[in-house]
Amino acid sequence: MERTAQRFKLVLEFDGRRYSGWQKQDDARTIQGSLLAAAGELYGQGVDVQGNGRTDGGVHALQFVAHLEAATADAPHELARRMNALLPQDINILKAQKAGPRFHARHNCIGRSYLYQLAKRRTAFCKGYVWQLDEPLKIAPMQQAAELLAGMHDFTSFTDRQVIKKKSPQVLINKAQVAETGDLVLIRIVGSHFLWKMVRRLAGVLAAIGRGQLSSADLQHFLQEPVNLSPYTAPAQGLFFERAFYNQEELDSFLAMDEILPCFF
Repeated sequence: MERTAQRFKLVLEFDGRRYSGWQKQDDARTIQGSLLAAAGELYGQGVDVQGNGRTDGGVHALQFVAHLEAATADAPHELARRMNALLPQDINILKAQKAGPRFHARHNCIGRSYLYQLAKRRTAFCKGYVWQLDEPLKIAPMQQAAELLAGMHDFTSFTDRQVIKKKSPQVLINKAQVAETGDLVLIRIVGSHFLWKMVRRLAGVLAAIGRGQLSSADLQHFLQEPVNLSPYTAPAQGLFFERAFYNQEELDSFLAMDEILPCFF
């Protein structure tokens, strides 16, 4: 008997160190490609997996949302269990639930949150999850600069030229925070969506402000006039996709929180 295709909302965590980002590529290991391979083995070649966005190679995720369409009678918990049994250890489905046929992980997403971790000291254990900085950081200038990011801005300076040819550089930033906890400096940026390398360049510019190499005035200039900021691109290993939001109440509740907790340290 032929089964009807079902759509499931998946919440994933993954360690991005071995992967060339989210999007499937024929010649590289990716998160989407790994999910498609596992789902295809279980449910046949008619499966589809779409994410709430793309991540750069080496970027991690705490609660990345995707949807899976497959012809199966499996309950959501059984689908998650069977998929996890086939997925690599560094990709894990935290939760699966039935979704309506019109639910789309990317199109229905109204907000996304990223977290960047900088370590103020050398670490033997977490170098794959932080950017280790040898120079001291002044947190107050970073916090003041981060406040300038809230609102709608042109982020041409914070991505690559080929991206701007295909997408608008206008991005709404709901909130940008910098916090210090122990030996970590944490940067959280919540926005409508993000351009390729945008969060990593924002983190790199904020770190340069903390080191006294740049100022808030420089950041304002970068938002008004396109410049090449590729030398300020922070390394991928410190970046975590944190949350995806699908209703305004959930997003507002998250934005109201001031506390930022580290991922690993």
